[in-house]
Order: sequence, then C-alpha cells, then structure tokens
Amino acid sequence: MNEKLLWAKRLIEEKTEGKQCLQIGWDDMPVVRMTDDCMVGLYFSLKLNRCSGLYDCLVKGYIRTCGGYNPGARMKDLTEECSRIADLVLQIEKAEIHATGEEVQEFCTLIKKEMEQTDEKDQNNKLCGG
Repeated sequence: MNEKLLWAKRLIEEKTEGKQCLQIGWDDMPVVRMTDDCMVGLYFSLKLNRCSGLYDCLVKGYIRTCGGYNPGARMKDLTEECSRIADLVLQIEKAEIHATGEEVQEFCTLIKKEMEQTDEKDQNNKLCGG
C-alpha cells in the first residue's frame, strides 16, 4: 500500500474535520465528497503520467460559494476556510505523491471497503464513515 496516499486520505479528513473525504467516483477512481456547508472544496485526482507510467496525485482548492454580498462574519468564515484548504493543498503538493497502477487499485479497493462499511452502519450517520 502506498503510504503517501493513505497519509493524504487521513490528512484530508483530519484537516476538514470530516466534512470532506475521499470516496470512489463513477470512474472507479478517488474523488472528494463533501458536505453541503463547505464553502471551499478540494479537488483530488490520480492521473496517469504517460512518461513515467506512474499515477500522479493532483490536488487543487476551489471556492464553492456563489457571488453576492455577504456580511463580515460570513466573509471571515470563508477566509478561514480558504486558508485551511490552501494549507492542505500545499502539504499534499509538497509530498509529491506518485503511485503505481497496482498501488492505486489497492488504494481504491480500501476506499470502496470503507464506503461499504459506512453504508452498512448508517448512510445518514456521517459523510466520511466512522
């Protein structure tokens, strides 16, 4: 198992306080799922690098809120959330995560198992399991 991928997965859940987590998307690859109250989202993907033959971890942050006027408290919350996601993106980028096809498949299998366990417990209990 690729330890850096596991580290990134845990870090995302920890730094977002469980509001964002990796799950498996329609293409059987990891995607970030988040609660509706997140104003700043995290983009995470594993893309095949044709030169190296390894999967490169790509991570970005984006603002999910729509435009308009906001009171100071909401702007402060948005600024703090942007800062947290920016720090998270920088940490994962700095780690320079790469994985083989086998490691990616193993990682995705682990996430699928966690998703199934969460579904069995209670789908409405928590977004990111546990």
